[in-house]
Amino acid sequence: MEQKKKKRKRRKKKMSGAAKFGIGVLIATGILLMLALIVLIAYFWLDSHGKSAFAEKQEAVPEQMQQAASASDVSGNDADEALEAGSIRYNGKTYAYKSDVLTFLCMGIDKTGEVKASKDLYRGGQADALFLAVLDPGDKKINIIGINRDTMTEIKTFDPNGLYAGKEVAQIALAHAYGEGLEESCENTVEAVSNLFYGLPIHGYCALNMSVISTINDAVGGVEVTIPESLAGVGMKINGKGYGYNWSAGDRIHLQGEEAYVYIKYRDTRVAQSADERLIRQKTYLQGFVNQAKAAVKQDMTLPLKLYTQVLPYMVTDISADEAVYLAGQALSYSFDENDIYTMEGHVEMGEVFEEFYQDDTALYELILKIFYDEVTPPGTASGS
Repeated sequence: MEQKKKKRKRRKKKMSGAAKFGIGVLIATGILLMLALIVLIAYFWLDSHGKSAFAEKQEAVPEQMQQAASASDVSGNDADEALEAGSIRYNGKTYAYKSDVLTFLCMGIDKTGEVKASKDLYRGGQADALFLAVLDPGDKKINIIGINRDTMTEIKTFDPNGLYAGKEVAQIALAHAYGEGLEESCENTVEAVSNLFYGLPIHGYCALNMSVISTINDAVGGVEVTIPESLAGVGMKINGKGYGYNWSAGDRIHLQGEEAYVYIKYRDTRVAQSADERLIRQKTYLQGFVNQAKAAVKQDMTLPLKLYTQVLPYMVTDISADEAVYLAGQALSYSFDENDIYTMEGHVEMGEVFEEFYQDDTALYELILKIFYDEVTPPGTASGS
């Protein structure tokens, strides 16, 4: 009888331990679920707040586009017809600016490591990569315009004391160099790009020290590219360390780590128009990156916020975390392929020391019309007639 009582007590102790373990699992699971719920609530709050923030920015219209059209195309009876704000007439057709588009300037700066202010106002870092990313909610698509870093245009210049010294025509990459390498440099570049694009409103900017591309690349799982002739057997130094690759033209490579940085950064300045070759590589990389990033975000919708926090030390931007989350969420439902990446038409001339790219003004104007405007059908005219 005593032995049976002892067995029952041992069973009670075992059951009690199992029960406690089960309760512990439930508590842990509950905490994890609560944390997940908090993350989801934070994500959707950031998304909503980001949407409201951008709504306040979508007010300006590219006035220089209207002025250019008025100077070259409007005459006779056309001049007497009033146009709505944001509308222009060009080659006998009327176009309306898409007021809901969002345009962002993305800059890759030729510096490594974390972002820090430069003591020399001429060493803010040149913008070796310049892209306009355009989100069009009407057409549900992403367009990207690559800007040649050697494009000759008006930029603001400053003296060694930081005082404004007037404007001069120079490579647009230098607009970022005039400044401390932080907000001042970025705003100077934004103004130069906006003016180049006939006063196009730019709703945000992001300048990244180009070495951080390796971190961003790996965060989305790497990017596949086809190696061009210009990168066959290339080697370069990164932070004093040499990197060499036995790449052959035509190889299909899944870029990881420093490979991504070399792919978008390398340029042989001894070769004519090497900036154009690099821009083409950057275009192909962007195509692969955007599609890879969209797939990665679908797997983990908190990735944009994680990545934003991770690269913040290497980045200067006026895009807040909530705005970044909103943009990433929007981009998931937008279409994007190689036909949505554009470059500026023009020609290269050799300057006194460096190459200079001169854009085709007419082609640029018509590219802006294509991406940022809708053709307006006159009243009483059947669509497509």
